[in-house]
Amino acid sequence: MPTLKGHIKLSVKRTGKEFRELHEWMDGSSVGYRDRIERHKIPNIQKFSPIVEKKFGKDGLREYLQHIKDDYSNHIILRIIKRLKGLKEPDID
Repeated sequence: MPTLKGHIKLSVKRTGKEFRELHEWMDGSSVGYRDRIERHKIPNIQKFSPIVEKKFGKDGLREYLQHIKDDYSNHIILRIIKRLKGLKEPDID
C-alpha cells in the first residue's frame, strides 16, 4: 500500500498530474480513520464514485479507482487468488 507521497508519485508517473487533493481526500492527515477505511472499501466504490467525480472530475474518478487498485495490488487476498488462478478446476460429475 503506497503512502500518500507514493500515490502522488504514481499519479505523476501515470498521468503527469499529482491529483494531490484526491489522494489527500483518501489518505490525508485530516481524514478520520473510519472515513479513510470507508473510502478504500471495494464495495463502496459505487457509493463514492459520484462524489469523487463531482469533486475531482472524470480524470479524478479514474485516479480514485487507480488509487484503490494500487492499495490492493499487493494485498494478501490478491496474492492468493493469483496463485490459485494457476490451479486447474476439479472435475465435477
